[in-house]
Amino acid sequence: MTEVPVDVGFPSRRKMKKSIKYTKLLVVGLILGIVLIILLAATIDYVDLGYAAVIYDPLSHEIISVVYGPAYFIKMPWQFKKVVWLKVEAVDMFKNPPRDYPAVMALTKDGAEVQVDITVRYQVVQSDTAIKELVKRYPDLMFEENAIVPIVREEVRNIIAKYTLTEIIEKREKVRLEIINATESRLISDPTLKGCIKIIDVAVRNIDIPSDVKKAIEEKLAAQQEALAAEYRKKKLLIEANATALAKIIAAKAEAEARIIAALAEANATLIRAEAQKKAIILIISAYNSTEYALIQQYIAALEKVAEKGGLIIVVPQGQGVPVLITPPQQSTKSSPSSGS
Repeated sequence: MTEVPVDVGFPSRRKMKKSIKYTKLLVVGLILGIVLIILLAATIDYVDLGYAAVIYDPLSHEIISVVYGPAYFIKMPWQFKKVVWLKVEAVDMFKNPPRDYPAVMALTKDGAEVQVDITVRYQVVQSDTAIKELVKRYPDLMFEENAIVPIVREEVRNIIAKYTLTEIIEKREKVRLEIINATESRLISDPTLKGCIKIIDVAVRNIDIPSDVKKAIEEKLAAQQEALAAEYRKKKLLIEANATALAKIIAAKAEAEARIIAALAEANATLIRAEAQKKAIILIISAYNSTEYALIQQYIAALEKVAEKGGLIIVVPQGQGVPVLITPPQQSTKSSPSSGS
């Protein structure tokens, strides 16, 4: 007789083996999926607008590429990126917030302490060569803190040290322009920034002097303003006095000229009348071949003249003499000095 093997009592063992196999496959697949996701996340990256992503390979110690945003890009998982800001950046060095750094403290030639508020605007040059060079020179991208700010402080202090406090106050605009020109020139020519950074502008916002000096200047200015006001009032009074005197002089001159003109007119009229009388006498004498009628005409003219003024004395000589007409002198309203004696 042949024996037939019979499976008795262990049907679930096979199912368990299959279940374990499927579980292992699922775990492996899950792990592979997670690894794939991690690899994809490490491989696909994004850079935003206004930035540049510098891809660096630590194995070859080289910069692989520069990607400008906004853009997605692919890199190897072991490679990493450095993000460079490409927009215009402003460095504010002010005494009071808001600010990026404190104001520049500097000593004048005579030892006074001043504070200079200054702003530097710059921009990273947008080219692969410039960005790669900047990252090589400053791998941590701390060029603002390690180069720009120290250069600005040094140049401001060098310029302020050339002037006394009084000169800085009196030549503030000259000092301001000198600081701007020196700072721009130094930043542009700095070997670690040259070709990588473009300086937009440098602006000196304020040169703050010590408070006690400021108070003394304000008092001095107030005194000067008061002195100017007093001088103005003095000049105004002098001008008004001169104007009054000039007006009187002009009026007196005009009156004198008027009198002269009237006197000249009277003299001319007298001459004209005398000339007319002369011609009349000549005509009478020539007409009558005698001077008697001429004398009569003169008497008549004299009578007309006396009649206008009033008062007439006629002196008649004895015999055949010619009567004489005498106009009495007008009595003065004021008595003469001899009248009282």
